[in-house]
Amino acid sequence: MTAAPFIPPFPEPRESLPGPFEMIRLLRGNVLSGLLARSYQAECIPLHLLGRRMLIVNTPDLVREVFVLRDDVYGRKSHDMEGALAPVIGESLFINHGEAWRERREALAPALHPSGLRQFHPLFIQVADELAAQWEAAAGGPPRDIAPDLAIATARIVMLAVFGAEVAPAAARDLAAGFAVYQDAVENIDLAHMLGLPAWVPTPQSRRARRAARDIRALIEALLCRHALTAPFAGFAAARRDDGTPLLDRTALVDEIGMMLLAGSETSANALAWALYLAASHAHTLDRLRSEWQTVLGDGRAPEAADLPALVFTRAVVQETLRLYPPVAILSRQAMRADRIRRWDIRKGGTVACLPWLLQRNGLVWDAPHEFRPERFLPDAPEKPPRFAHIPFGLGPRVCAGAAFGMAEMLVFLPVLLQRLDFAIAPQHRVMPKLRLPLRPDGGLPMLIAQRGVAA
Repeated sequence: MTAAPFIPPFPEPRESLPGPFEMIRLLRGNVLSGLLARSYQAECIPLHLLGRRMLIVNTPDLVREVFVLRDDVYGRKSHDMEGALAPVIGESLFINHGEAWRERREALAPALHPSGLRQFHPLFIQVADELAAQWEAAAGGPPRDIAPDLAIATARIVMLAVFGAEVAPAAARDLAAGFAVYQDAVENIDLAHMLGLPAWVPTPQSRRARRAARDIRALIEALLCRHALTAPFAGFAAARRDDGTPLLDRTALVDEIGMMLLAGSETSANALAWALYLAASHAHTLDRLRSEWQTVLGDGRAPEAADLPALVFTRAVVQETLRLYPPVAILSRQAMRADRIRRWDIRKGGTVACLPWLLQRNGLVWDAPHEFRPERFLPDAPEKPPRFAHIPFGLGPRVCAGAAFGMAEMLVFLPVLLQRLDFAIAPQHRVMPKLRLPLRPDGGLPMLIAQRGVAA
């Protein structure tokens, strides 16, 4: 029997643009609230705010043209993105560009190469089991916001992977709390820059964000003082250039570890939160997931690394979750020289962006774009998503180095949690995505949790 269509929540698109200052207020609070209905079927979207121009490209061909074929022009993050993230991750790989980016990317790639994922698999199982046990102990109680718990769990995995088994669980709690404060306080639209004011002009939000960033970096420094880096990452920290000089000094090492902790925990945590919500809200999907796990895992055990390729529908659920709720929902670049895209002239320093949120819901590209339909990602699906239409981990030379790590992590967490527990969104809670830096559930995801009686 065909499942009834399920369209999960998203902000109601606007029919017309507000004035420039109202638009800035909307974009600083929740970028999604400023999107127009016609943007979901647009190829290109030019924006003009306070004299600043931005061009949003919104088809697979244009995205490939800008982010892959013209990486020499658009290889640098936008001013807003650099300003929002630099206080925490400095001049790390995520922000860096040019030769410095190439050197660091080549040095880090071996640590996160898919061929080495098996060494991290025990960490996925360990932490997923810890979280399942924690939630089993809370089952039957009042609604529990699962989003912070997932942020702590994914931060703990990255810390264990980077610093080893001796790192204290409290460090992951402190890091997740620090990231939450920072992302709530930071300004994703640099209003001072738009108005032409100098960068040192303070705002209440930026002061709060800077305090949180200092706390995060101090935590990373303390971890570096207490723990040696594990083998996969020690080589990266000790890397040298061709002339024998160190690739990373202490500040640069803190930058890169901050980048790995932020990217490796926040993106997975938010994707897992949305996946649990979607599965819990759609009985057909949940039944099919559990049927697959019964076939592949049999006795309710956690999946081993060798099981992951057989979790075909589980992977499709993750991919569809990442389509509808991409954790990194804005990819923005600044032009390193003047350029032209179709009929639009781009000034040097001008911003060109892709919003995976829009691209992955573009009605010109996707059938039933707002509907939750994991089957579209199955190998036998009658129509395959076009290349460059689904880019939750970025694309081109700057595709996320940890994409395979994050996917494997999610393929472990979902069966561990959903074989042992049932979830239902708390009554009266209105689920809604909010986009600032990552895409998060606004107000969290308070869930009623119940045990299923499956042995650990």
